[in-house]
Amino acid sequence: MKWLTGSPSALQEQHNNRFVMTQLDDLRTVLPADHAPGSGPGAADEPVCTIVSSDPQIVELCAAVAVGAAVRIVQCTDPQDLNRAATGPVLWGSDMAGLAGDAGHRIDVLAGLETAASELWSLASRFPKARVALLPSAGQWLGEYLGLWAMRAGHGHTLSLGATAGGLGTSTLALLLAHAGTLSGLRSIVVDLDPHSQGLWPRATARPPTGIGWEELQHSGGRLAAHQLAETLPQLRTTSVLTWSQATEHEAVEEQLMIRLLAAARQGFDFVVLDAGRYPHPQQGVINQFINRQVYTAHGSSLPAQGEVVLCGKQQPRYEPASSAEILGTFPTSSRIIKAESRGELFDSFKSRGLRQSLANLRLLPKLQGQKP
Repeated sequence: MKWLTGSPSALQEQHNNRFVMTQLDDLRTVLPADHAPGSGPGAADEPVCTIVSSDPQIVELCAAVAVGAAVRIVQCTDPQDLNRAATGPVLWGSDMAGLAGDAGHRIDVLAGLETAASELWSLASRFPKARVALLPSAGQWLGEYLGLWAMRAGHGHTLSLGATAGGLGTSTLALLLAHAGTLSGLRSIVVDLDPHSQGLWPRATARPPTGIGWEELQHSGGRLAAHQLAETLPQLRTTSVLTWSQATEHEAVEEQLMIRLLAAARQGFDFVVLDAGRYPHPQQGVINQFINRQVYTAHGSSLPAQGEVVLCGKQQPRYEPASSAEILGTFPTSSRIIKAESRGELFDSFKSRGLRQSLANLRLLPKLQGQKP
């Protein structure tokens, strides 16, 4: 059965914070310099950034830097035409930066000529999260910024599931989606990021496979190359799982470890599913840097104000008129799933054609390269 026929809809707008440039050394420790983003069977398109400017000198300098960083650059001369779904960095030239805040546009870097330094720093005071690149002297910095972003971006399509309430079955959905990716030919992993998690194993299997968990990564500092991560994580029917080995209280995952892990996961896998627990996660800003898509799980009677939503739970959906959320579909906890969990064999539930179709209907899996819609 060709049961995974859907492809993800347009990616949501990403939001950057300042950590990208403050963690350069940490990113270098996990990102192999010879890895080309966009390679592999589940690869996305080449890394692309945007320059919003009509100043030919600024555009030329930024383009030269981007080429050196192996990042394609797209010029936008009208902020109204700016693609809000763009996942790459958005650079604003000093000639147009004054318009950036008018419509809440994303601003990653303010770029301008050294001769206009005072004007650029004045603009920067309006956008405290934006970096400043005075060209041409800041060309090396900008090139490193773009290059490290491209390497961090990897090719692994990363989906984060955030619950709007407890008891929705978000962890179960995360496990099933990751295994659906495996069955469709993607190298898939589910990562347990729930701060209150007691581990995924009791939900997934009665016989946890051998491999490292968060405890071991915490002690090692998480300095694993992408191929090492894929080789050392436990696999359940060839789907990799990173969770807590023991169902006991544990320390929160440190930010640096999360950064290294997510960077390596995007490099080593085609499909990365994050079980992030209740939304927002305490380190949501870090998570946002690595994900392609944020999806919420919710009851039909308590939708988030906006975003993509999967309705979970047993009650009938009741859509709130005040919400502008996009309903992707429903995923009720069926008796087959409950029975499979109680036997300690969650993935046995894939024997159900109805379950497979329900997952496919959500259209949350990326397409394999060359796969027809």
